[in-house]
Amino acid sequence: MKTEKENSHKTILKATGIFGFAQAMKMIVSIIGSKFVAIFLGPIGIGILGLLNNTVSIIGSLTSFGLGITSVREVTLANGENDAVKFSERVHVLHKLALIIGVFGAFLTLVFSKLLSIWTFGKPDYYYWFVLLSVNFIISSSTTVRFSIMQGLRMVKSIAFSNVITSVLITIFSVPIYYFFKLDGIVVVILLSSCIGFLVNYYFTRKVQILANSISFPQTIKQGIPLLKMGFLLSINIIFGQICSYIIKIYLNGNGTSVEILGLFEVSSVILLSYVGLVFNAMGTDFYPRLTAIQNDNLKVRELVNDQIEIGLLLITPAITFLYFVAPILVELLYTKEFLGVVLILKAALFAVIIKAVIWPLGFLILAKGETKLYFKQEIISDIFLLVATISLYHFFGLIGIGIASFVQFSLYAFYILPVLKQKFAFTIRKDTYKIILISMVIGLVNCLIVFLIDYPFAYYPLFLILLFSVLYSYKELDRRINIKFYFLKIKNKFKRHE
Repeated sequence: MKTEKENSHKTILKATGIFGFAQAMKMIVSIIGSKFVAIFLGPIGIGILGLLNNTVSIIGSLTSFGLGITSVREVTLANGENDAVKFSERVHVLHKLALIIGVFGAFLTLVFSKLLSIWTFGKPDYYYWFVLLSVNFIISSSTTVRFSIMQGLRMVKSIAFSNVITSVLITIFSVPIYYFFKLDGIVVVILLSSCIGFLVNYYFTRKVQILANSISFPQTIKQGIPLLKMGFLLSINIIFGQICSYIIKIYLNGNGTSVEILGLFEVSSVILLSYVGLVFNAMGTDFYPRLTAIQNDNLKVRELVNDQIEIGLLLITPAITFLYFVAPILVELLYTKEFLGVVLILKAALFAVIIKAVIWPLGFLILAKGETKLYFKQEIISDIFLLVATISLYHFFGLIGIGIASFVQFSLYAFYILPVLKQKFAFTIRKDTYKIILISMVIGLVNCLIVFLIDYPFAYYPLFLILLFSVLYSYKELDRRINIKFYFLKIKNKFKRHE
C-alpha cells in the first residue's frame, strides 16, 4: 500500500513539475511578447485586442458546449475500455461534433457581426473583423479535441511541449505582424494563433492510432447529444461566472470610486490567476484524466484526491508564503508604485489560495463522476458566494474586503461541498492529509496575521522565518512520500554521464 501511495505521489509531482515548467516558460514568453505588443500597438491597440479577445471568449463559451471538459472525459473512458474500434468511433464522434459546434459558432458570429461590432466598439464599422474571426471558432473547436486526445491519453510531455512551442511560435509571428501592420494586424494574429495551435496539436497527435470509421451524421448526433447536454450546463457555469465577474467590476467602477480601484482589482486577479494559478493548471492537466479513469472505484478515487490535496498543499503553501514575502517588490517590479494598493487585496486573498488547494480537487471529482448537475449547482453557489461577499466586504472594508471575500467564498464552499461528497460518494479526508491541511492553514494564517499587524518592511523579518519553516516542512513531507534525495542523486548521475 505504501509503494502504491508513493507511486501516486510521484506521478502527481512529476506531472506537476513538467506542466509547471511548461506553464512558467509559456508565461515568460507571453510577458516578452506582451512587451513588444504594448510598444507597437500602444494603449489603444491593447484595449482593442482585449475587447476582441473578450468577445471571442464569450461567443466561444456560448457555443462550445463545454467540449474542452467533456471530450477529455470521453477520451479517457474510451481509452480505458482497451477496444481500438470503440475508441476510434468515439474520437470520430468528437471530431465531427467539434466541426458542428465550430460551424455553429461561426454562423452566429456572421449573423450578428454588425451587432457584435456595436456592442464591442459602439459602432458597426468593424463588422468585417467579426466576419473574418468567424473562422476562428471552427479552428479552435478542432484544436480543443486534439488537445483533449493528448490530455485523455495522458501524453504529459507532448502537452507540455505543445504549450511551449505554440506560445513561442505565436510570439515569433505576431511581433513582426504588429510591427508592420499595427492595429490592422490584430485580427490576423488572432486567426494565426488559432492556426498555430491547431497545427502544433495536430503534430503531437498525428501518431495516435485512430481506425477509419464511416459513422454517419445521425449517429454522430445520437452519440453526441449526451455530451452536448453535459457540456451545455458547463457552458452556463462559465457564462454565469463571467457575468458575476462583470457585475463585480461594474460595482467597483461605479460605486463612487474611480477606475483606479478597478485597475487594482484586475492586477490582483492577474497575480492570483496567472502566477499562482499556473500551479493549479499544471496539476489539473493530468489529475482530471487520471481521476476519470478510476471514477467507478470510490476507494481509489478517495486515495487519489487525498494524494492530490497533499501534493497541492506542499507545493502551494511555500509558494504563497514566498508571495507574502515579496508582494510589494513583485507588484512594483511588474507594474509601478501606483499599483501597491494591490498588496491590500493580497493580504487575505493569498491565504484563500491555500483553502482553494484543498477544495479544488473536489470539483474534478464531481466532473470525473459525470455528475454534471451537481457540478453545475456547486459552481453556481460558489460564484454567488464570491459575488455577494466581494460587494458586501468591499463596501465595509475597501480593498482589504476584496481579499477577505475570496477567503469567505472558498471557506463557505468547503463547508457546503464536503458533506455532499461524503454522502454521495463516501468521500473522506485521510488522517495524514488532515495533518497537512492543518499545518498549511496555520502557516497561511500566521502569514496573514503578520501582514495585517505589521507593515512592510518590518514584516519581512517574521515572514522570512515562516518562509524558511514552510520550505523545510514541505521538503520533509515530500521526501517522506517520494524520497527526494533519490531523485537528486538520479539527476546528478545523469549530468555526470553527459560530462
